[in-house]
Amino acid sequence: MKKVVIVLLLSVSLLSSQTLSEKVDSTAKTFYSPGAAMISGGIFSTASTQGGLPRFDIGVGTNMEWFKFTRPDNLEETSFPAFFPFFFGEIGVFGGLSFTPVLNGILSIDLLGRYSPGLISADFIEEKPQLISYGVKIGLMKDQLVPPTPAISITLMNHSYGDLVAKFDTLYTSFKLEDFSIHADISKNLIFLSPYAGIGYDSYKLKGEWWTENTSSNKRTLAEFKDSSIRYYGGLEFKLLLIKLYLEGAYRDGNTIVSIGAKIGI
Repeated sequence: MKKVVIVLLLSVSLLSSQTLSEKVDSTAKTFYSPGAAMISGGIFSTASTQGGLPRFDIGVGTNMEWFKFTRPDNLEETSFPAFFPFFFGEIGVFGGLSFTPVLNGILSIDLLGRYSPGLISADFIEEKPQLISYGVKIGLMKDQLVPPTPAISITLMNHSYGDLVAKFDTLYTSFKLEDFSIHADISKNLIFLSPYAGIGYDSYKLKGEWWTENTSSNKRTLAEFKDSSIRYYGGLEFKLLLIKLYLEGAYRDGNTIVSIGAKIGI
């Protein structure tokens, strides 16, 4: 009789664990696409490169999105306006090659960086991670007045964000997001205003684990979620002496991101 009771208890425990695991999977599936879009959004730059040393820009920006995901404790959809602020910088390291008045500034190179100290806030967030991003911008054509050519460039960026620890009743989840993006940009300087637009490809993934208050020493690892998407975006750069202001919009995999930012540089 004792053996039967033990078997029944083990069966109930296993079923409960499987059900909880499926709930966390549902949360991860609905979280990682808008989450990756949030951490990688905001270009805050035209297609022009800096033009080599010692030119640089530093600034601050924020991405805004109507964030939706499924909670693991009750499987209800939660939605709220999310804001993701961060610092960013860009420094020129190579001014590029010039062959003709049209083929000017080819293969110029800027190094890019982005950092967020974990300023996001929500009632379910227990630990706020940091965002660290780095990348390179390669100029293909220089913005010129004569001849009237636009700036064209390609940018590669890698974003890492984690671990984001959240608490839902007695359940804890920990997610880490990674996003690699490559995007092509075009822009034109119109004195005080520079419109820019681009298209990009993003490959992103989520890793994570979960536990309960009673099983914190026995954390369960989630299966890794991977996906990719195309990003479309456009924005306006407003210039006032050394200060540049940005208003930008992007669409990616069903997620709409609005970004505002400001930077200063030489």
